[in-house]
Amino acid sequence: MIRLVVACGGGIFTTTVVTDRIKEILRKERIQHTITPHKITEIAAINDADLIVVTGKTSATNKLGIPVMLGMALFTGVGESEFIEEFLRKVREIEGSK
Repeated sequence: MIRLVVACGGGIFTTTVVTDRIKEILRKERIQHTITPHKITEIAAINDADLIVVTGKTSATNKLGIPVMLGMALFTGVGESEFIEEFLRKVREIEGSK
């Protein structure tokens, strides 16, 4: 099971939209997952995730080295297929290392 965090600037709308898209993608691929919402300001301290997807540009990094991906493409639709391909590649890489 992959543990994901979706982080945004503070609002709920973009997080909800991106979370719903990620759930669709992972269900279609039959990948078990959990998704937890967070704020972008919390990225550095997150310690219970395998991958962090943010809905806005940030230079924040995670203290434990958890990968951070910009998932705005799932909100806007621009570059969505490229994001999905990269996202699934990263998810499978993480699954393979567990």
